[in-house]
Amino acid sequence: MRSAHGFTLVEIMIVLALLGIISALGIWQMVPALEHEKVRGAAGILIADLQYAQMISARQRQPVAVIVNPSLKMYIIRDRAGTTVYRERFLGEDSDYDLDALLVTPETSVELFPNGTATEATTFTLDIGGYKRQVRLSRAGQIRMLAYTGGGKK
Repeated sequence: MRSAHGFTLVEIMIVLALLGIISALGIWQMVPALEHEKVRGAAGILIADLQYAQMISARQRQPVAVIVNPSLKMYIIRDRAGTTVYRERFLGEDSDYDLDALLVTPETSVELFPNGTATEATTFTLDIGGYKRQVRLSRAGQIRMLAYTGGGKK
């Protein structure tokens, strides 16, 4: 009698099916984590750009405006007169961040002065699928990332 070596086709198919199920569960768990990282990454970029605007204002010795367009999910950093655009950043579709919303309160623009202060305290809210982060710029020029404290997912 001959001894059997190797695996049967049925055994291999069962193992492949189990690997497929385990992989699908892993990917299903990864999608929210990837979206959360996109929001945190976009908030980090916004913080860096606000710090850049403060630095440009100090270097140029003139106010710099940060203008947000919530419908396009983008912002522009330019001089007060509007003649020079220092930075333009898109955070919506066709960007690495693909935000669902970029909201700003109380105004859609804020000016930063050479001494580091701002015209008013401003809160930027970034959102993907209900996961939100806020970036807060104080009148004194302090910039911080906060967890969203409103309703919805954290």
